[in-house]
Amino acid sequence: MLQSLLSALTPVFLLILLGIVLSRKTDWLSNPSLGTMVSSIGVPALLLNSVLTMNMDVLGMGKLIGTTVLILALMALVTWGFLRLLGHSPRYYLPPLVNPNTGNLGIPVCYALFGNEGLAAAVVISSVVQISHFTLGVGCMSGGFAPRQILHNGPVLALIAGAILMTFNLQLPAPVMKTVQMLGGITLPIMLMMLGHSLAQLTMTDRSMLSRALLFSVWRPVAGVLVALSVVWWLPLTAVEKQTILVQHAMPMAVISYMLTVRYKGPAAEVAMMILLSMPVSLLVSALVWWLGAPTS
Repeated sequence: MLQSLLSALTPVFLLILLGIVLSRKTDWLSNPSLGTMVSSIGVPALLLNSVLTMNMDVLGMGKLIGTTVLILALMALVTWGFLRLLGHSPRYYLPPLVNPNTGNLGIPVCYALFGNEGLAAAVVISSVVQISHFTLGVGCMSGGFAPRQILHNGPVLALIAGAILMTFNLQLPAPVMKTVQMLGGITLPIMLMMLGHSLAQLTMTDRSMLSRALLFSVWRPVAGVLVALSVVWWLPLTAVEKQTILVQHAMPMAVISYMLTVRYKGPAAEVAMMILLSMPVSLLVSALVWWLGAPTS
Protein backbone atom coordinates (compact mmCIF):
# COMPACT_ATOMS: atom_id res chain seq x y z
CA MET A 1 0.00 0.00 0.00
CA LEU A 2 2.68 2.49 1.05
CA GLN A 3 4.76 1.71 -2.02
CA SER A 4 1.76 2.27 -4.30
CA LEU A 5 0.97 5.63 -2.72
CA LEU A 6 4.58 6.77 -2.78
CA SER A 7 4.85 5.73 -6.43
CA ALA A 8 1.84 7.89 -7.28
CA LEU A 9 2.97 10.82 -5.16
CA THR A 10 6.65 11.04 -6.15
CA PRO A 11 6.06 12.62 -9.62
CA VAL A 12 3.60 15.06 -8.03
CA PHE A 13 6.13 16.29 -5.47
CA LEU A 14 8.96 16.41 -8.03
CA LEU A 15 6.93 18.60 -10.40
CA ILE A 16 5.90 20.89 -7.53
CA LEU A 17 9.56 21.14 -6.53
CA LEU A 18 10.50 21.96 -10.13
CA GLY A 19 7.90 24.73 -10.09
CA ILE A 20 9.41 26.16 -6.90
CA VAL A 21 12.92 26.11 -8.42
CA LEU A 22 11.76 27.68 -11.68
CA SER A 23 9.86 30.42 -9.86
CA ARG A 24 13.02 31.38 -7.96
CA LYS A 25 15.32 31.27 -10.99
CA THR A 26 13.08 32.44 -13.84
CA ASP A 27 9.78 34.19 -14.63
CA TRP A 28 8.52 31.38 -16.89
CA LEU A 29 5.55 30.54 -14.66
CA SER A 30 4.51 34.14 -13.97
CA ASN A 31 2.46 34.64 -17.14
CA PRO A 32 -1.26 34.70 -16.13
CA SER A 33 -2.21 33.38 -19.59
CA LEU A 34 -0.57 30.06 -18.74
CA GLY A 35 -3.38 29.10 -16.36
CA THR A 36 -6.02 30.15 -18.88
CA MET A 37 -4.42 27.99 -21.57
CA VAL A 38 -4.38 24.95 -19.27
CA SER A 39 -8.02 25.30 -18.16
CA SER A 40 -9.30 26.12 -21.68
CA ILE A 41 -7.35 23.56 -23.75
CA GLY A 42 -5.40 21.13 -21.59
CA VAL A 43 -8.09 20.12 -19.10
CA PRO A 44 -10.81 19.44 -21.74
CA ALA A 45 -8.37 17.30 -23.74
CA LEU A 46 -7.34 15.38 -20.62
CA LEU A 47 -10.95 14.65 -19.65
CA LEU A 48 -11.99 13.64 -23.17
CA ASN A 49 -9.07 11.24 -23.40
CA SER A 50 -9.92 9.74 -19.98
CA VAL A 51 -13.53 9.06 -20.92
CA LEU A 52 -12.72 7.59 -24.34
CA THR A 53 -10.01 5.24 -23.04
CA MET A 54 -11.86 3.71 -20.07
CA ASN A 55 -13.46 0.28 -20.31
CA MET A 56 -16.93 0.26 -18.74
CA ASP A 57 -20.53 -0.30 -19.87
CA VAL A 58 -22.96 2.61 -19.78
CA LEU A 59 -25.16 1.04 -17.04
CA GLY A 60 -22.22 0.48 -14.72
CA MET A 61 -20.99 3.98 -15.40
CA GLY A 62 -24.42 5.40 -14.60
CA LYS A 63 -24.45 3.65 -11.22
CA LEU A 64 -21.09 5.13 -10.27
CA ILE A 65 -22.05 8.57 -11.57
CA GLY A 66 -25.19 8.63 -9.42
CA THR A 67 -23.26 7.52 -6.34
CA THR A 68 -20.58 10.14 -6.83
CA VAL A 69 -23.11 12.94 -7.40
CA LEU A 70 -24.89 11.98 -4.16
CA ILE A 71 -21.62 11.95 -2.19
CA LEU A 72 -20.55 15.33 -3.57
CA ALA A 73 -23.95 16.86 -2.82
CA LEU A 74 -23.88 15.61 0.78
CA MET A 75 -20.27 16.70 1.19
CA ALA A 76 -21.16 20.18 -0.09
CA LEU A 77 -24.06 20.44 2.38
CA VAL A 78 -21.99 19.26 5.36
CA THR A 79 -19.02 21.47 4.42
CA TRP A 80 -21.23 24.52 3.94
CA GLY A 81 -22.53 24.05 7.49
CA PHE A 82 -18.97 23.54 8.76
CA LEU A 83 -17.76 26.76 7.14
CA ARG A 84 -20.73 28.75 8.41
CA LEU A 85 -20.12 27.40 11.92
CA LEU A 86 -16.53 28.67 11.73
CA GLY A 87 -17.66 32.03 10.33
CA HIS A 88 -15.93 31.61 6.93
CA SER A 89 -17.46 32.48 3.58
CA PRO A 90 -17.99 29.37 1.39
CA ARG A 91 -17.08 31.27 -1.78
CA TYR A 92 -13.43 30.24 -2.07
CA TYR A 93 -13.27 27.42 0.49
CA LEU A 94 -16.27 25.23 -0.38
CA PRO A 95 -15.03 23.91 -3.78
CA PRO A 96 -11.53 22.86 -2.59
CA LEU A 97 -13.00 21.14 0.48
CA VAL A 98 -15.66 19.28 -1.51
CA ASN A 99 -13.78 18.25 -4.66
CA PRO A 100 -10.88 15.81 -4.09
CA ASN A 101 -7.87 15.17 -6.32
CA THR A 102 -9.36 12.14 -8.04
CA GLY A 103 -7.41 12.64 -11.27
CA ASN A 104 -3.63 12.76 -11.30
CA LEU A 105 -3.44 11.27 -7.78
CA GLY A 106 -6.61 9.24 -7.23
CA ILE A 107 -6.58 7.34 -10.52
CA PRO A 108 -3.02 5.94 -10.23
CA VAL A 109 -3.55 5.06 -6.55
CA CYS A 110 -6.78 3.18 -7.30
CA TYR A 111 -5.16 1.38 -10.23
CA ALA A 112 -2.22 0.33 -8.07
CA LEU A 113 -4.52 -0.94 -5.31
CA PHE A 114 -7.44 -2.46 -7.22
CA GLY A 115 -6.24 -3.18 -10.77
CA ASN A 116 -8.26 -2.62 -13.96
CA GLU A 117 -11.65 -2.78 -12.23
CA GLY A 118 -10.57 -0.07 -9.82
CA LEU A 119 -9.09 1.96 -12.67
CA ALA A 120 -12.36 2.03 -14.63
CA ALA A 121 -14.35 3.05 -11.56
CA ALA A 122 -11.77 5.69 -10.64
CA VAL A 123 -11.97 7.31 -14.09
CA VAL A 124 -15.77 7.57 -13.89
CA ILE A 125 -15.61 9.07 -10.40
CA SER A 126 -12.92 11.49 -11.51
CA SER A 127 -14.99 12.59 -14.51
CA VAL A 128 -17.92 13.50 -12.26
CA VAL A 129 -15.63 15.40 -9.91
CA GLN A 130 -14.25 17.36 -12.88
CA ILE A 131 -17.80 18.45 -13.73
CA SER A 132 -18.19 19.52 -10.10
CA HIS A 133 -15.06 21.64 -10.40
CA PHE A 134 -16.48 23.54 -13.34
CA THR A 135 -20.04 23.86 -12.00
CA LEU A 136 -19.88 24.03 -8.20
CA GLY A 137 -16.33 25.39 -8.29
CA VAL A 138 -16.89 28.03 -10.94
CA GLY A 139 -20.31 28.93 -9.53
CA CYS A 140 -18.97 29.53 -6.02
CA MET A 141 -15.76 31.32 -6.92
CA SER A 142 -17.23 33.50 -9.67
CA GLY A 143 -20.15 34.50 -7.47
CA GLY A 144 -22.86 32.94 -9.64
CA PHE A 145 -23.63 30.16 -12.09
CA ALA A 146 -26.26 29.86 -14.82
CA PRO A 147 -26.97 26.61 -16.69
CA ARG A 148 -26.18 28.30 -20.01
CA GLN A 149 -22.60 28.72 -18.82
CA ILE A 150 -22.15 25.00 -19.53
CA LEU A 151 -22.28 25.87 -23.23
CA HIS A 152 -19.10 27.88 -22.75
CA ASN A 153 -17.38 25.44 -20.38
CA GLY A 154 -14.70 23.43 -22.19
CA PRO A 155 -14.21 20.65 -19.59
CA VAL A 156 -17.94 19.98 -19.23
CA LEU A 157 -18.43 19.97 -23.01
CA ALA A 158 -15.51 17.54 -23.34
CA LEU A 159 -17.13 15.15 -20.85
CA ILE A 160 -20.49 15.36 -22.61
CA ALA A 161 -18.84 14.70 -25.99
CA GLY A 162 -16.97 11.73 -24.54
CA ALA A 163 -20.14 10.25 -23.06
CA ILE A 164 -21.98 10.61 -26.39
CA LEU A 165 -19.15 8.97 -28.33
CA MET A 166 -18.94 6.13 -25.83
CA THR A 167 -22.73 5.57 -25.74
CA PHE A 168 -22.91 5.16 -29.52
CA ASN A 169 -19.62 3.23 -29.68
CA LEU A 170 -18.00 5.85 -31.88
CA GLN A 171 -14.27 6.46 -32.12
CA LEU A 172 -12.30 9.53 -33.04
CA PRO A 173 -9.87 9.15 -35.96
CA ALA A 174 -6.47 7.96 -34.76
CA PRO A 175 -4.65 11.25 -35.57
CA VAL A 176 -7.30 13.24 -33.68
CA MET A 177 -7.13 10.90 -30.70
CA LYS A 178 -3.35 11.17 -30.65
CA THR A 179 -3.64 14.96 -30.66
CA VAL A 180 -6.07 14.85 -27.75
CA GLN A 181 -3.68 12.59 -25.82
CA MET A 182 -0.75 14.94 -26.43
CA LEU A 183 -2.73 18.01 -25.35
CA GLY A 184 -3.92 16.22 -22.22
CA GLY A 185 -0.36 15.16 -21.47
CA ILE A 186 0.87 18.73 -20.98
CA THR A 187 -1.86 19.62 -18.51
CA LEU A 188 -0.89 18.05 -15.20
CA PRO A 189 2.83 18.94 -15.34
CA ILE A 190 2.04 22.62 -15.97
CA MET A 191 -0.63 22.68 -13.24
CA LEU A 192 1.73 21.14 -10.69
CA MET A 193 4.59 23.47 -11.60
CA MET A 194 2.24 26.45 -11.24
CA LEU A 195 1.28 25.13 -7.81
CA GLY A 196 5.00 25.08 -6.94
CA HIS A 197 5.27 28.65 -8.21
CA SER A 198 2.54 29.75 -5.79
CA LEU A 199 4.15 27.87 -2.90
CA ALA A 200 7.43 29.67 -3.62
CA GLN A 201 5.67 33.00 -3.03
CA LEU A 202 4.19 31.82 0.27
CA THR A 203 5.13 33.40 3.61
CA MET A 204 4.35 31.94 7.03
CA THR A 205 3.78 35.23 8.83
CA ASP A 206 -0.01 34.83 9.02
CA ARG A 207 -0.62 32.34 11.86
CA SER A 208 -4.40 32.40 11.43
CA MET A 209 -3.99 31.36 7.79
CA LEU A 210 -1.69 28.51 8.79
CA SER A 211 -4.07 27.19 11.45
CA ARG A 212 -7.00 27.45 9.05
CA ALA A 213 -5.03 25.62 6.35
CA LEU A 214 -4.17 22.83 8.80
CA LEU A 215 -7.80 22.45 9.89
CA PHE A 216 -9.11 22.37 6.33
CA SER A 217 -6.36 19.96 5.26
CA VAL A 218 -7.65 17.45 7.81
CA TRP A 219 -11.31 18.10 7.00
CA ARG A 220 -11.04 17.34 3.26
CA PRO A 221 -9.97 13.64 3.41
CA VAL A 222 -11.57 12.74 6.77
CA ALA A 223 -14.99 14.24 6.05
CA GLY A 224 -14.81 12.97 2.46
CA VAL A 225 -14.38 9.37 3.56
CA LEU A 226 -17.05 9.57 6.26
CA VAL A 227 -19.62 11.05 3.88
CA ALA A 228 -18.74 8.49 1.18
CA LEU A 229 -19.00 5.65 3.71
CA SER A 230 -22.47 6.80 4.76
CA VAL A 231 -23.57 6.48 1.12
CA VAL A 232 -21.84 3.30 -0.14
CA TRP A 233 -22.84 1.34 2.97
CA TRP A 234 -26.41 1.10 1.63
CA LEU A 235 -25.83 0.75 -2.10
CA PRO A 236 -25.57 -2.47 -4.21
CA LEU A 237 -21.98 -1.94 -5.32
CA THR A 238 -19.17 -4.47 -5.60
CA ALA A 239 -16.47 -4.52 -2.94
CA VAL A 240 -13.92 -3.05 -5.35
CA GLU A 241 -16.30 -0.27 -6.38
CA LYS A 242 -16.91 0.62 -2.73
CA GLN A 243 -13.22 0.63 -1.91
CA THR A 244 -12.44 2.72 -4.97
CA ILE A 245 -15.10 5.28 -4.06
CA LEU A 246 -13.78 5.56 -0.51
CA VAL A 247 -10.16 5.94 -1.59
CA GLN A 248 -11.10 8.53 -4.24
CA HIS A 249 -12.96 10.62 -1.67
CA ALA A 250 -10.03 10.32 0.73
CA MET A 251 -7.82 12.17 -1.75
CA PRO A 252 -6.40 15.62 -0.90
CA MET A 253 -7.50 18.92 -2.38
CA ALA A 254 -7.22 19.15 -6.14
CA VAL A 255 -4.82 21.26 -8.17
CA ILE A 256 -7.77 22.36 -10.33
CA SER A 257 -9.19 24.10 -7.24
CA TYR A 258 -5.96 26.07 -7.04
CA MET A 259 -6.22 27.00 -10.73
CA LEU A 260 -9.78 28.25 -10.24
CA THR A 261 -8.74 30.22 -7.16
CA VAL A 262 -6.05 31.93 -9.22
CA ARG A 263 -8.51 32.61 -12.04
CA TYR A 264 -11.10 34.21 -9.73
CA LYS A 265 -8.54 36.07 -7.59
CA GLY A 266 -9.10 34.15 -4.39
CA PRO A 267 -6.61 33.16 -1.63
CA ALA A 268 -4.39 31.18 -4.02
CA ALA A 269 -1.40 30.94 -1.68
CA GLU A 270 -3.59 29.56 1.11
CA VAL A 271 -5.21 27.00 -1.18
CA ALA A 272 -1.75 25.96 -2.40
CA MET A 273 -0.71 25.40 1.21
CA MET A 274 -3.85 23.38 1.89
CA ILE A 275 -3.17 21.15 -1.11
CA LEU A 276 0.32 20.39 0.17
CA LEU A 277 -0.75 19.85 3.79
CA SER A 278 -3.72 17.65 2.88
CA MET A 279 -1.52 15.14 1.03
CA PRO A 280 -0.01 13.38 4.10
CA VAL A 281 -3.40 13.38 5.82
CA SER A 282 -4.88 11.79 2.72
CA LEU A 283 -2.19 9.12 2.73
CA LEU A 284 -3.00 8.16 6.30
CA VAL A 285 -6.75 8.08 5.66
CA SER A 286 -6.33 6.05 2.45
CA ALA A 287 -4.07 3.57 4.21
CA LEU A 288 -6.66 3.17 6.97
CA VAL A 289 -9.44 2.63 4.40
CA TRP A 290 -7.38 0.00 2.60
CA TRP A 291 -6.40 -1.74 5.85
CA LEU A 292 -9.90 -1.89 7.31
CA GLY A 293 -11.57 -2.66 3.99
CA ALA A 294 -14.83 -1.24 2.66
CA PRO A 295 -18.23 -2.67 3.65
CA THR A 296 -19.02 -5.68 1.49
CA SER A 297 -22.12 -6.20 -0.62
